[in-house]
Amino acid sequence: MDPRKQITAHFDELSPELQRAAAFVLENEQELIILSMRAFAQKAEVKPATLLRLSQSLGYQGWNALKDDFIILNGLRETNKYTSKAKEILNHSVTQTSNIVYDEFFQSQMKNLVSTQEKNKDSFYKVVDTIDQSKNIYICGFRGSFPIAWSIFYVYKLFKKNITLIDGLAINLEMHMRDFSSEDTVLIVGFQPYSRETISILETAYEAGCQIVAITDSLISPLSKKSVATLLFSTDGPSFFPSISSGMSISENLLSALLAKHGQQAVDKVEFNENFLIKSGAYFNTK
Repeated sequence: MDPRKQITAHFDELSPELQRAAAFVLENEQELIILSMRAFAQKAEVKPATLLRLSQSLGYQGWNALKDDFIILNGLRETNKYTSKAKEILNHSVTQTSNIVYDEFFQSQMKNLVSTQEKNKDSFYKVVDTIDQSKNIYICGFRGSFPIAWSIFYVYKLFKKNITLIDGLAINLEMHMRDFSSEDTVLIVGFQPYSRETISILETAYEAGCQIVAITDSLISPLSKKSVATLLFSTDGPSFFPSISSGMSISENLLSALLAKHGQQAVDKVEFNENFLIKSGAYFNTK
C-alpha cells in the first residue's frame, strides 16, 4: 500500500488524536524511517499506542508494516543492500568482459560528476558564505561519509583554524555538542543509511540554533530538511558500496572557493603551513 494515500483517504475518519499523529507522520517521513516507534512517538508528543492505533486504522497490522511501506515509498533498498550489490557485481562480471566492467565504473563516476555539478549551482555559494561567516565550524561524517568530512577538515585547517572535526574518538560526541551555539555552523556529511551519530549531532545542532549545512544524497534526507543550505551528490554506481567520488569533488570545490574568499591572507597561511610540514620532515624525501 501507499501509506501517504492511505492517510489522505482515511484522514477525515480518524479521531483528532490520530489526525494529529497522521499529520506528523506525513511531515516527518525520514525520522519515521530512522527512529524506533517509541522515539518517534516522543518526537510527535503522542503515546506509542497512538501510533499503533493509527497504523491499524489505516489497514496495517502494526507500526512496522506502516514503516516498511514508507521505506519502500522513499526508494530505500533492503537492509543488506551491500550484499545484494556484491551479488550483482559477481553475476555481471560473469556475463561481461573485464574491459566492459572496467569502463562502466568510470562512465558511472563521470555521470555522477555531471549530475552533481548541475544540482549544486544555486546552493554552492550560499554554503560558502555560511561557512565563511561562522565563528566556529564543526564538521562530521561517520563510516562511509568520513573521507569527505576529513578531507574538508584537513585542507581547511591549512588556512583557517576555526574548524573542529567531530570524529567520535573515545565516544566524545557530547564533548563537542555541548559547545554548539547560534554563532556556529555544523557541516554534516551523510548518505543512506544515515548513522545514528549523525542524527544525534543534527538534532543537537538544530536545538542549539546552529547554522546547519548538509552534504548529502537527497533533498528528503533528514540532514537537508534541517539545513540552511544543502549540497547534493549521488552515491549510485556499479560498485557494491556507495560511491563518494562526487562528494569528494564537492569538498575540493568548496575548499577552493573558501580559499579564494580569504584572498592573500589564506595563501600566506597555506605557505606557512606547507613550509612547516616540509621542514618537520613530514614528507618523505629521497635525497
